[in-house]
Amino acid sequence: MAASHFTAPCRSISPVCFTIELPPALVLLTANDRAAHWGRRAAVTGGIRVAAATLARAARIPPSEQAWITVVLHPHNRRRLDPHNWGPSAKAAIDGLVDAAVLPDDDWRHLIAVTFLLGPTRPARQLALHITPVAAHDAAPTPSRTRKAPSPCPA
Repeated sequence: MAASHFTAPCRSISPVCFTIELPPALVLLTANDRAAHWGRRAAVTGGIRVAAATLARAARIPPSEQAWITVVLHPHNRRRLDPHNWGPSAKAAIDGLVDAAVLPDDDWRHLIAVTFLLGPTRPARQLALHITPVAAHDAAPTPSRTRKAPSPCPA
């Protein structure tokens, strides 16, 4: 089988893209870990958060007012899986980017979108974050915060 050539997905939408790859040995959280003890979840979340912040600082990713983040899961086997199941790990890593001052916050004003992709297999499961800074004029329109009167229900 030929070697897999994986290009960072952010390269197709912007010439400016920053990538951090969490360590392969790092324990990750999935949405299926609901039964895990809260202390274990907190420790794993903190480890992911610190690792992402440390890697972002080491990569000298400049601050950005807004960004689009693509989370790529590199599985360790070829089993069928859903990459968005690693959302809790992605959330912890994004919080680490905020800690490293890559983004001011991870709310809707600063984080335009988070997308999940499945990458090629690696010897150990690994999560990579591709950060694409978005200029304010390229961002999605600001949602209206005004409330409209509800329409009457048909009788």
